[in-house]
Amino acid sequence: MSATQVNSALDVTIDGATTPIEFTYKGKRFRIHAVLSRWCEAGGWWNRISDGKYRPDDQARAVWRVEAAPIGALTTFELERDEVTGQWIIRNV
Repeated sequence: MSATQVNSALDVTIDGATTPIEFTYKGKRFRIHAVLSRWCEAGGWWNRISDGKYRPDDQARAVWRVEAAPIGALTTFELERDEVTGQWIIRNV
């Protein structure tokens, strides 16, 4: 199964620090059942690929691969948080 790249702004509820616990996707609220992995990406390489948009920051992006579901089968998502702005996006589904 291949991942679907989403890259849309995301409303995320965090645990008080920076760990996501819930988010809204396609009008549904998803509860995160498990964090499968977490990593940071640094160096600004994302400024030059995929969407062609220049972003002047060179800060890290924190990424979580999670299993989440509203009601029914769990789905795996990659959530990304911009460490400078705090904005969340879904990177892949």
